[in-house]
Amino acid sequence: MAKSVDNIRKQIDGMDDKIHDLLMQRAELVLKIGEEKRKSQVQIIQPDREILMIRRLLERHKGPLPKEAVVRIWRELVGAVSLLQTGLKVAVSVPDDSNGLKYWDMAKDYFSSVLPMQKCTNPLAALAMVREEEATFAVLPWPEDDLPQQWWPFLMDEESDRPMRIFARLPLGDLNDKGLNPEYRALVVAKLKPETSGDDRSFMALELDATVSRARIVEKMQALDMKVLGIHSCAAARPDHKLHIVEIDTFIDNQDSRVTTCLESFQDPEARCVCVGGYPVPPIYGDKVGKNAI
Repeated sequence: MAKSVDNIRKQIDGMDDKIHDLLMQRAELVLKIGEEKRKSQVQIIQPDREILMIRRLLERHKGPLPKEAVVRIWRELVGAVSLLQTGLKVAVSVPDDSNGLKYWDMAKDYFSSVLPMQKCTNPLAALAMVREEEATFAVLPWPEDDLPQQWWPFLMDEESDRPMRIFARLPLGDLNDKGLNPEYRALVVAKLKPETSGDDRSFMALELDATVSRARIVEKMQALDMKVLGIHSCAAARPDHKLHIVEIDTFIDNQDSRVTTCLESFQDPEARCVCVGGYPVPPIYGDKVGKNAI
């Protein structure tokens, strides 16, 4: 028995060396890609490429190792090498209550354990750090109705050539395909141009007359082949208007003709409609193991 165990351990040691060699080679190649991107003035961080990589790995994955573990391993790789590439930093909005650390943990799972992170009790402070380029990313709470210190309306007023946009949802994946949202969700914002991954959800922010109902917004969106997954609202600066952030089931950006068509359908010259980003549809892990067994 002892001899058999020793043989298996030797095999594992040999595999560990091979894995380590490959990790070092991978890091070198990623750095070379970063150099070429800078020369060509291509966006260094490409979330669409990262999620396509994750989807490809999950598609080919088999065996006892949980899919969630595979994703966390590769996110750790991406975060660690990204730090070498650009010196990234994350600002995390951590609510000052017993649930605050869940947002910190979700950010760590996504960005890796080595990327520098700073806690902000105020979501507007985290957003300001990205605007002033004191941080590359802001992890912010999921929109809810009529909360104080709403952060998403500020994305409507971005006028720079590199506006802040939503590009990811945390957690990155879902445990099952039952259509249930995770108990805790967050969104990630950065000065990144949204790109489609082939299967995405988007957010449209609207400023409309206060008399416009949510049912009417859903009707207008559906007429343009956009399924509404959720709407959250808050007060606008103008007392006769209201702000809404609408989650839809497809990729859309501000060059899409449906943005103008949607806006015109409300027949309000003071109305506004801005695509403020989105996120790839989360992978489904489906692993029935450990504490996450369903």
